[in-house]
Amino acid sequence: MQSRPRAVPADERGQANLFLLIGLTLSLLALTMLFVRLGDANQWRGRSQTAADAAALAAVTVARDNAAEMLAGNQIPAARLYEPARGRTSAERYARRNGAVLENIRASDNALGQLGNFVRVETRGAECRQELLEDGSRAWSDLFCPPEEERDPDADEGLGSMGNASAIAEMVMPDCSYVFGVEYRVVGVECDGQVIQSEQHARRLITIRLTGEEGQYIYKPFGAAEEFQPEPTASPSP
Repeated sequence: MQSRPRAVPADERGQANLFLLIGLTLSLLALTMLFVRLGDANQWRGRSQTAADAAALAAVTVARDNAAEMLAGNQIPAARLYEPARGRTSAERYARRNGAVLENIRASDNALGQLGNFVRVETRGAECRQELLEDGSRAWSDLFCPPEEERDPDADEGLGSMGNASAIAEMVMPDCSYVFGVEYRVVGVECDGQVIQSEQHARRLITIRLTGEEGQYIYKPFGAAEEFQPEPTASPSP
């Protein structure tokens, strides 16, 4: 005798379909929350990178302006283009304008530490995200980031900076040579085939750009004062 499969009652089929529907709904909700979190993280990462880029470019502009001043004064720059104090101030200002805080800055070059035409900065988001607690007593929240040294280990548990980033900017000089007059006196400077007419003209011929590598040498010109001392943690990245 052959056994026949037992017919599933309609109410059991309906209950199974309900459980399946609930499971699918919860899965979709979890995926939605995941994509929201990923999108939020990417947004913060992008904002922080923009702040780092702006800070690095602002800092290296100090070297460009000094180089332009020298060129306009009939002098081809050879040393001490970057000023650490001015560079840090500019970097802090532009990081702040873009919703970030400057964490570290250092200058370098490929001229035995004499030019300072590379600047690397590290920034962190000015806002933090406080993780939710497992018992549900605290939800996700965004708030202003206190400095590391001012954080309370207990009250600030689960607090993390949003969007750390770094950037390197470089100042590139044009090819320049002296223009000589009578008795071999220097009467001007010619860069890329153009005789420098003013500081503004010189600035247009100097390139500042983002790059992926620092210079080989930490910026520390000969006979430098304390402000030129590199920060303890500073060392060019490979």
